[in-house]
Amino acid sequence: MRISRFIRKIFFPWITIVLVGCGKKAAEAPKGRPPVPVVVSKCIRQNLPVSISSIGRCRAYNEVDVVAQVNGEVLSVDFAEGASVKQGQSLFHIDDRKYAASLQSAEAELARSRAQLSIDQIQLERSQSLINKDYISKQEFEGYSTRVEQDKANVAAAEAAIVRAKIDREHCSIGAPISGFIGKRLVDRGAVVKDMQQLVTIRQMSPMCVDFFISENDFPRLREQFHGHGDQLNLRIALIANKNIKAKGVLKFLDNKIDYGSGVINLRGEFENGNYQFWPGNTVSVDVELELLEGALMVASESIKINNMGKFYLYQVKPDESSQTKHKAVQIFPEIGFQSESFSVVKSGLNEGDVIVLRGNMLLGPGSDVIPMPEGVQGGMEGGSLQSGNSQQGNSQQ
Repeated sequence: MRISRFIRKIFFPWITIVLVGCGKKAAEAPKGRPPVPVVVSKCIRQNLPVSISSIGRCRAYNEVDVVAQVNGEVLSVDFAEGASVKQGQSLFHIDDRKYAASLQSAEAELARSRAQLSIDQIQLERSQSLINKDYISKQEFEGYSTRVEQDKANVAAAEAAIVRAKIDREHCSIGAPISGFIGKRLVDRGAVVKDMQQLVTIRQMSPMCVDFFISENDFPRLREQFHGHGDQLNLRIALIANKNIKAKGVLKFLDNKIDYGSGVINLRGEFENGNYQFWPGNTVSVDVELELLEGALMVASESIKINNMGKFYLYQVKPDESSQTKHKAVQIFPEIGFQSESFSVVKSGLNEGDVIVLRGNMLLGPGSDVIPMPEGVQGGMEGGSLQSGNSQQGNSQQ
């Protein structure tokens, strides 16, 4: 009994103190969620050229494989590899002696055929008077007439042989079919070439073509604008290896199908390359200028999210009415138009100058207290150009 009384006197006061202390902590705990620091941006309004971006490759406007059209020994190579050549400039000379002999033979055959025709025509004229007097039979007369027709055919064949022999002899001297830059020769002096054997390639460098592609998602908008602008659209082209090397061109061609596997359609443009800064095979960035959105209201695409219902939403920062120093995040569902990786056009739901959350919105809920931290997001829009999709796929959303 004495021991139990001692325990009550010693431990009960301490238990009471501990419980009272816990009660104070429990009462102090609910202080509310602290404000969330967020990076903010403003909605801006400006005229905006809309374009679709892609990656392409340059190709020669004309590319011609020069081939031999006769058989024979190459007597001379009349150009320097890699040089600029003019249309008609001599490139190769093939031994033409046997073709000269063939031409002489054809000319001799023509002379013989004409002589025979002359003899048979005289004989036919004589037989005409004889058949009227019944000195020869009708069959003999028809024989003379047939020989004359055969002689005419022989003359025509000889004349054709002469034309062929002249063409073969002309083909022994090979000139440049187009102006451009000539490549590496595939045969040397002294080599014996055959008919249709490739000798060298010439590429016309100016104007230059660029082949690129866009996704099927972007194609309806591009096609509408392409036909609406007289079947051509302006292009901005820049060399990937050196962005300072640029050119302006026009879109000239849309392929007649979308690739079944990749879902892209091939396009081709043309641009002037008089200073030859672009070379066939160069990788370039291509921007197709579609239209100008006048007074477009824009926000950074980074600020826009999609909920489980597939609706676009973002957080707008507004002052807390209960305090002059506090701000709250209000969830809104704006109508979004044209989108790219960088920017989105807002059709309705926001006004110019509205402050929105750019980063930090993953920690927010409707009505969350926020600490706005401004960032020069407009710097990301200073280019004044809205580009659709990434450079490889050119995707955009409507």
